[in-house]
Amino acid sequence: MKARPVDGLDPAAPLRLNAARIVRMRLDELRSFAPTALEPSASTAQHDMRIAAKRLRYVLEITSPCFGPEAKAARDAAKRLQGVLGDIHDCDVMLPRARGIESLRNLLRARRELLFAEFRTLWQEEAAPALAALERTL
Repeated sequence: MKARPVDGLDPAAPLRLNAARIVRMRLDELRSFAPTALEPSASTAQHDMRIAAKRLRYVLEITSPCFGPEAKAARDAAKRLQGVLGDIHDCDVMLPRARGIESLRNLLRARRELLFAEFRTLWQEEAAPALAALERTL
């Protein structure tokens, strides 16, 4: 998944203004995957959402002093999203490779279901509210 370009950056503008443009784009990018990624079998959208969470996390690691405690909360939520979505992706990658080993396939499916439930709860209870709070500071 290719990152969306950020238009309107001005090298002469204050850091906070340019950082806000970049963060807004990365927030929009991450949120755009949520409706589909919240479906249990949407592995491609979940993987793309993980990449978007990673991009948001990294930009917030650099720019969070510009936006206060909301940026730290959003960065932490993006990091947790990246982790759980990465674990889900690992299950998705391993399942086809475990052909013929039904006990392992069952274990991977069960783990994926638990991880997906964790992702859904994380998104609804922590990440979405943290991202909304950050957006209000931009």
